[in-house]
Amino acid sequence: MDGIIDNLKVIGSIVFKDGFMPTTDENGNLIQSKEQASEYKKRFKKRVEDGEILRYSMINQTSPLAGYKGFDDYINEKRKKEVDRLNEDYYGKEKYLRIKQCM
Repeated sequence: MDGIIDNLKVIGSIVFKDGFMPTTDENGNLIQSKEQASEYKKRFKKRVEDGEILRYSMINQTSPLAGYKGFDDYINEKRKKEVDRLNEDYYGKEKYLRIKQCM
């Protein structure tokens, strides 16, 4: 579904196609990581597997015109259900429920 992001695929393309490995400095600003690409990807994958970063996420649609609010709500609800289903398939029902409770 359009607007749903697979974070493992995104991080793969950022690291290996663009050569950018984002991390944050002590002030929380986004900077380039000094880690090697393979180490960075391995650490990111572990964070996804542990549920610290969810594998699937969504872009929240917000139109500038008030008349589209009902449409936006419908699309966002559909995306949310699909993201929940995909994450539940990936993590398993029990683990995903525990992860959701912690967020």
